[in-house]
Amino acid sequence: MAKLNSLVQLNINERIKVLDKLGYIVNEKGNIVNKSTKKGLKCKYGGDNVHINTAAILPGSLLIINATPLTMAEYFVEYS
Repeated sequence: MAKLNSLVQLNINERIKVLDKLGYIVNEKGNIVNKSTKKGLKCKYGGDNVHINTAAILPGSLLIINATPLTMAEYFVEYS
């Protein structure tokens, strides 16, 4: 079980820098795309494409999801 100490909010430019280091880019529509496969990143919980405006890079994992109340609740239930 992952221990959740705190969440830090990153601005869009900071998110783009972190995503770049993780092997992702942001396309012209604002969706996050894997650099090597060119496939759009899908939210593990909602199934939708992850958009830079709502992207959350979650602590203790390399999980990137859309940060909506529902997806965040599902994450906390799974990892706490």
